[in-house]
Amino acid sequence: MKKCFLFLAVIFIVTLQLIWPGFLTFFNCKPDLLLVFAVSLVFYFDFKTALIFAILTGFAKDIFLPSSFAINTVSFSIWVYLVYKLLRQISSENDYVRLAIVLLVIFLNNIVTNLQILSLGNIVPMGIFLRNLIISSIYSAAVSPLIYKLIKKIGAGV
Repeated sequence: MKKCFLFLAVIFIVTLQLIWPGFLTFFNCKPDLLLVFAVSLVFYFDFKTALIFAILTGFAKDIFLPSSFAINTVSFSIWVYLVYKLLRQISSENDYVRLAIVLLVIFLNNIVTNLQILSLGNIVPMGIFLRNLIISSIYSAAVSPLIYKLIKKIGAGV
């Protein structure tokens, strides 16, 4: 039953990611709700469930948002695996630790995707590159406690 609610949460977050209100964008940057959702699953669910839904959210982002073929599916899976390995070494009971992990993952993911955009031959001015890197990472981390609450409710059995 929890997986059914997780699937509905994925549909809700994909829809929210696609129709993010214009008045909530800062400097034309939106939060990466799908990556926050995928990484947050590691905190509240087992690795297998988190990996399956990370692949699903990455696939949804690849389908609906402009990006290279399957880059998000692969990267979300890798980030979930790396966060799982990290959480076996440290405690994530504190909300600040979770926030720092999510911020770090989103920052590194934005570096990878922005470098991929540059490697495809697209010319991006340095100011826009840094804006997309810094503001969207901080914005995604700021929105992440809302995703935590959603996942925690689903994990508790709604």
